[in-house]
Amino acid sequence: MFSKEMEALIQASIEDGVLTDLEKSVLVKRAQKENIDIDELEVYIDSLLQKQRKSNLILEKSDENSKEQWHGKVSKCPNCGAPVEAGIAKCVACGYAFSGLEANKSAEKLAEKLIAVKGENQFERSEKQATIISSFPIPTTKEDLMEFMISMTAKEKVIGDFAQYDRCLKEAYRAKMGECITKARISFPNDPTVLSIIAETQAALDVPLRNIALVIAKWFGIVFAILLILAIILIAFGI
Repeated sequence: MFSKEMEALIQASIEDGVLTDLEKSVLVKRAQKENIDIDELEVYIDSLLQKQRKSNLILEKSDENSKEQWHGKVSKCPNCGAPVEAGIAKCVACGYAFSGLEANKSAEKLAEKLIAVKGENQFERSEKQATIISSFPIPTTKEDLMEFMISMTAKEKVIGDFAQYDRCLKEAYRAKMGECITKARISFPNDPTVLSIIAETQAALDVPLRNIALVIAKWFGIVFAILLILAIILIAFGI
């Protein structure tokens, strides 16, 4: 519409979304030099500023949606009124635990993911499930974290550790239980209910996994001893 030099000057002047008196004065002088109608120039600049404002509003809305998607909606602490983000365990301002919030049911979500896993054989399926358990996020709210710890402990107890496909699952559960204990101790260090569940989870972890090699050696020794006794008896009776 105008010369390249005039267009460049206009864009430089409105880059920050504001046209100062000094910038407007410079543009008017340039317009007069190029025989540009001042009213036409003002209309053109106003249209560019309007487009810029609309574009900025769209970007701001996009940023808000992105923050909401990744961090959750911002709300207020019911105890002190400080702003808090959804999903955190307690208020960073006053330490109030958000125990009244609805649990996210992480244990159920994990169970659904594990049930949906498919594999050509049990070993492949167990490996995939172990990967899901290892990468599953630790809950942050009090109820959800407690429920999750109880669920992990219960599942770890019923899984054997002799078969390799069972052992990889058991190790994944135990690792996740350890992460839950660390999270719970940091978030709720003085909560008696949480501390009780931590103690139960820790007790399950304190039970060592069986050493497969030692188990095999033990049974091999028992079988060998039985065969040796039978051989001695046969020799004694001259059979």
